Amino acid sequence: MHTLSGKLVQALTAAAHGKIKVREPLAPYTSYRIGGPTPVMVFPDSETEIAAILNIIHTADLPLLVIGKGSNLLISDHGWEGVTLYLGDNLSGWWFENDTAYAMAGTTLLDFVKACCEKGLAGLERLAGIPGAVGGALKMNAGAFGQEIGTVTASVYGCYPDGSPFAAQGPEVGFGYRRAPGLEDIILTRGRFKLLSGNKQDLEKEMADTLALRATKQPLSCPSCGSVFKRPEGHYAGALIEKAGLKGRNVGGAMVSPKHAGFIVNHRNATASDIYALIRLIEKTVKDEFGVKLEREVKVIGRFDP
Repeated sequence: MHTLSGKLVQALTAAAHGKIKVREPLAPYTSYRIGGPTPVMVFPDSETEIAAILNIIHTADLPLLVIGKGSNLLISDHGWEGVTLYLGDNLSGWWFENDTAYAMAGTTLLDFVKACCEKGLAGLERLAGIPGAVGGALKMNAGAFGQEIGTVTASVYGCYPDGSPFAAQGPEVGFGYRRAPGLEDIILTRGRFKLLSGNKQDLEKEMADTLALRATKQPLSCPSCGSVFKRPEGHYAGALIEKAGLKGRNVGGAMVSPKHAGFIVNHRNATASDIYALIRLIEKTVKDEFGVKLEREVKVIGRFDP
């Protein structure tokens, strides 16, 4: 585990106005409920604090991990040997100006979608139920049922890794399928979304129908990271995994969901190593059986033994 000097910890504590934890376990901050400790975890609640903290981390050349709702992460049992920047509930909230919506990066995506529907603003209602925060949704251009967040994104704001300010218009980001190349190294703080006027009742019904459909198809009773793999061209990852006979397969406490093979669930106190071994098994089996190389949607963080 990386040890930060007392001077650096003091500098980070000052920049975050005391909102800092030392040797904090990361499991409670991930949807898998898995992950070892981090030497220092910082909880800024303003863009000014974030910029100052990033500047300290960059100047000291420290490894950085940014966590929002932790829904797309598999963090090693050994933890993360660097500084962890938490941008979740401490950096959340939204507001509206006519048909334009604004949301902070740590806002739970479902809460934001609900607020837009209640306001009679259309364009995000089918994203209901996608786990995670607005920042993570932007980073991976989250989408479902024909909608993508990138389509309605007017502009994004945040910081470069050195803490200097970043801003870009939606088209400059280069949104593609589950990717946003222009945001790869950016620490996002908020987004601006151009939505369409719609009927509040119709939007709320579509959102409710979307949530109900997810509940019938996806394993929501066990911790998971959402979809583990991106959709390969011409295929569906879950269908390939099922055809390969891996539905219900387990490694330790990790299991390919019997409900949807595109999900790996923390079925019984799984370790990160269990999940990782199952990911590797799926990748090898699907490649051997069908010649298809699966690309991970989940981000694997930290040290994993071969």
